[in-house]
Amino acid sequence: MDTLARAFATQLSARLQRSVYVENRVGAGGAIAANYVAKSRPDGNTLLLASPAEIFINPIYTRSQESGEVADMVPVAKISSAPIVLATRGDSAIHQLSDIATAAQKNSRGLSFASSGIGSLQHLVGESLGKALGVELLHVPYGGAASATASLLSNQVDLLFAGLAPIAPHLQSQKMHALGIASAHRSKRFSDIPTFQEKGLQGVSFEYWQGIFLPKGASSELALFLSAEINNVIKETGFVDQLENTGFEVAYKDYKQFKPFLQAEGHIYRSFFKRNGFFILIP
Repeated sequence: MDTLARAFATQLSARLQRSVYVENRVGAGGAIAANYVAKSRPDGNTLLLASPAEIFINPIYTRSQESGEVADMVPVAKISSAPIVLATRGDSAIHQLSDIATAAQKNSRGLSFASSGIGSLQHLVGESLGKALGVELLHVPYGGAASATASLLSNQVDLLFAGLAPIAPHLQSQKMHALGIASAHRSKRFSDIPTFQEKGLQGVSFEYWQGIFLPKGASSELALFLSAEINNVIKETGFVDQLENTGFEVAYKDYKQFKPFLQAEGHIYRSFFKRNGFFILIP
């Protein structure tokens, strides 16, 4: 999400007439960054750009005091969405989803997939797809999208689950081939990539959204103010173009809309984990 964060920070800085910096605190599937913001002063000087991994996936399994603090953060606004893509190398014998089961049977070591880390949404989608196809896929976690992408290109893994943004250039150059996306609808920019639902796979659709959060205790007045400023940011043509050119799509929900959206998302994740008995060990 670094590209999105920097584009957003530049525009928000111009709106607020003050410097807005991006600080990447990587590790533990985003939990380190989320916990840091959750413990920060609720004065509006520290914001969290988060996805489902930080807000739902990690807290469900860590169940620590820090996870409770993350859950108590104040949602400000949903900014964007980016589909999770399943990709192979351009020269792979796997050309479509139906080829995965066949390839797994022929390969004595099975098939492996890379993700940006244990507990990431990409990890969850990969495990879900394996269940839907009835195929056991070996998960190979990496410390971010760049490393996971490199592992596919260098033939270290068979499949890659990643956000559209980091692999878009490789799809365009045909170094990678997209088999499907885990969204309810097709990407605007890559409209030729089918959704998993279109291919008859149920329970594999998750929205990889991005939203802004404040630490626990932040006032509703502050959240409303920032929500309005974010709305102004996403109306900027340059910002929208920059997002779409890197695989994101504007999917704005304001302060009042974002909270019920998150409640619905939380129900989806809790129900999924309970139904599938899917557990993640996050170091």
